[in-house]
Order: sequence, then C-alpha cells, then structure tokens
Amino acid sequence: MDDQETKRIGILVKPSFTFEFLDSERIEAGSHIVPIDVRKCASAQEFGDLHLIVEDLEFAQQCFTTAAQLGFPDEPNLLIKSLVLSGVVAYARPFMTGVRMKLAPEEFAGVWSAEGAELHTFLVEMRNRHVSHSVNAFERCDPIGIIVTEPAFQRQGEVTGIGVATLTTIGLGRARLEQIHSHIPRMLELLQARIQAVKLRLHVEMKAQLASEGKWDMMPIARFPELENIAKKRSR
Repeated sequence: MDDQETKRIGILVKPSFTFEFLDSERIEAGSHIVPIDVRKCASAQEFGDLHLIVEDLEFAQQCFTTAAQLGFPDEPNLLIKSLVLSGVVAYARPFMTGVRMKLAPEEFAGVWSAEGAELHTFLVEMRNRHVSHSVNAFERCDPIGIIVTEPAFQRQGEVTGIGVATLTTIGLGRARLEQIHSHIPRMLELLQARIQAVKLRLHVEMKAQLASEGKWDMMPIARFPELENIAKKRSR
C-alpha cells in the first residue's frame, strides 16, 4: 500500500500475495504470472476462510503468550488486560456466525483432551458473557449508601453519602493462561493440514473450470476497504 493511499483512508493496510505452483511445467522467460478468479469453484470459500481463521488463532496465541510474559493477570494492568481480552475475542471469532465459514468444536475432538474442550468452552463463554456483553459476575457495581455510626453501631447525626462498591476482573486466571500455550497450536496443526487438503481440491476444480469454460478473469491481489462501509457485509 503506497503512502498516498494510506493518507487517503487514514489507516495502514497490509495486503499480501502468496501462492504455490502445484504443476511443474517449464515457465519460459518473459512469461506473466497471473492471478485469476476462482471464486466459482466449490472449495474456494473454504480455502480463503481457513486462512483468515488461522490468522485469528495465531493472533490469539500471540496475545496470550505476551500477556503471560508480562506477569500475573491483573485488571489494572492495561497491557495485560488489553492482550487477554483481545486474545479471547480473536480465539472465539472462528466459532461465531459471520460472512465466513464457522468452525464447530466437534472438529477438534481428535486433538483436544477433556481439559482442552473445557478450556474452549470457558474462552467462548468469557467472550460471550464478559468481554462482548456484560452478563456474568466477572464485573459488578453495587450502589451503596453511607452513614456514620457510634462504636456500638448506633447511627450518629445526619452525615450521609452515596457511593458504589465495584469489582472487576480480567476473568482469565494464570493456570488457564498457561494451558492455552499448548491448546491453540494443536488447533493450528489440524487447520494447516486441512488447508493443504483443500488446496489440492481447489486446484483440481480450477483446472476443470479452465478446461470447461476456456476463459479466465484476472483477480485483484488487493481490494482496499471503504471505512464508511463499516456496517455493511463484505462481498465474497
């Protein structure tokens, strides 16, 4: 992304372009390597969505790892709190409804222990009932009245006041934070294997499409977002 485009939208966007040749024929000098549109292929959406899901889980792992390195989970510590809450949101995203495909916990039955399945449920519930919505008792603010009493707790005079008794917590203890260290990598290993399998399937579908239609459309390698469309669903 060039400086002019960065200044126009006021945010830095980092497009990337990666590919792998699956056929090994000779490429002559002066040939063009052209990205083409394969979105009509049956496996295309799954292939793209899996990459975004992996990015979410890798980001979550980085957040949790960095938070653990900074110290004991502590609500007043802005950095630790920010990392933990960001990690929880990123971890849960692949299991939530959206434009992209949704993972099911059952897909990881082969790599999760009973403790891993319980950790997953805890993280998703933490996202749903603490981070995204204020539901559970991880935060509380009770209004209180204030009076003054004598040593025998008989009310003294007319001195009164109003205040609050507040309790807040990150919600993720040290033990669970350490458990995550090995939990997410197991998920990533399974997803990377799935990406490789879908890649081969998509390649077959692409070649069949080229053989059938005899034409192709170029695919842009970067489609920049319009920030004013924040409330709109993106196109596939």
